[in-house]
Amino acid sequence: MNYLQAGKLIRKLRRENNLSMIEYAKMVGISQPSLSRIENGNQEITFQFLEKACETFNISMSDFFRILEEKSKLQEIHLRKENNVNSEEELDTILANMISTLSFEQKKGLYIFLLPYMKD
Repeated sequence: MNYLQAGKLIRKLRRENNLSMIEYAKMVGISQPSLSRIENGNQEITFQFLEKACETFNISMSDFFRILEEKSKLQEIHLRKENNVNSEEELDTILANMISTLSFEQKKGLYIFLLPYMKD
């Protein structure tokens, strides 16, 4: 399971249900920092958590995985289309969109990775 995509889906469902992180964390029996790490893809999702999460959203686990798979397929199609980048402006837009989906820690890692390649 892609924890980042699963976490994003949990965040989306939580927000659609107008629940704060604190409210939702209490509902599923975890701490707010744990929920934050799950939503950012930085913590594994246990079967027990996923079962409670689906229960609170009134969806089955199979529905959760179906939604997750659909999102994954759409993203794959989108990435294939992006491989045919025709201009620097188009590439800048694609990169900005990709970076906007990353967590702070992921952005920090990307920054550290790219720093040696930057021109003075």
